[in-house]
Amino acid sequence: MKISEHVRTTITQDGAVLMNIKGGSMLTLNPSGSIIWQQLSDGRSPEQITSHLASEFGISREQASADVNEFLEQLEAQHLIESAESPGSRKHLGRKPTGLFCNLFGRRNSHAAQERGSK
Repeated sequence: MKISEHVRTTITQDGAVLMNIKGGSMLTLNPSGSIIWQQLSDGRSPEQITSHLASEFGISREQASADVNEFLEQLEAQHLIESAESPGSRKHLGRKPTGLFCNLFGRRNSHAAQERGSK
């Protein structure tokens, strides 16, 4: 997994703000989402992130793995990260955030991006 070259990040005490300069969308991450994002930025694998979250939050590896995988799927669906897998080999979950994504993200679109989506 690697972060898309079109994403700009600002880390704050409340989490992080991600801006997709190609798609014109801006997303906010809560502190938990920000931890995962920073781990990705540091080049950590999903397995390493899972271990870190399980240790940091005192949750099972199974729960941490499920949360990390869902989060990564949503990041990929929003074109914020790119998988090392071939294009089309992973199922995209669509544009509407669901599940853990709603807890970790707050979605904001620029006016221009909303207009493009309505055409």
